[in-house]
Amino acid sequence: MKDSISEMLNFEKTVSTKHHFIEINEVFPHEKVMENRLDGLLTYINSLAPHIVIPSIVVTSENVIIDGHHRFHALKKLGFSKIPVHSINYLNDKIITHDDKKKMVSKDNIIKNALEKNLMEPKSTMHHVRINNNLYPIILLSKLVYMEK
Repeated sequence: MKDSISEMLNFEKTVSTKHHFIEINEVFPHEKVMENRLDGLLTYINSLAPHIVIPSIVVTSENVIIDGHHRFHALKKLGFSKIPVHSINYLNDKIITHDDKKKMVSKDNIIKNALEKNLMEPKSTMHHVRINNNLYPIILLSKLVYMEK
């Protein structure tokens, strides 16, 4: 377990580019969201108000959301103008678009569709990082962020 954590931290150093806040209208989702999950997240966030601790949204260099569509839409509905993002080097070959090889989608296609606002169905992708033949959910690259409503 200790080796896995060390490997993840080393991997993060090679794939992460920066963590910052950006204008919400500068971010591009690539998938639709499930309304029941969005409603549940809104209820959760509202229960924390005025103090919110939430994982940052993982994005590409083009600001396409890779992980955090429901968080993005929840923050948008709550009226936030700036959101926390964690930019990554999405083209790194250790980042995969789905843990099921039959369901993998090309990264270029994901970016292109997002920028053209051609949204995929919810959970069409399940991004993971591959480290020493193990797959880990990409949310592990997120940073916890404190926000106030």
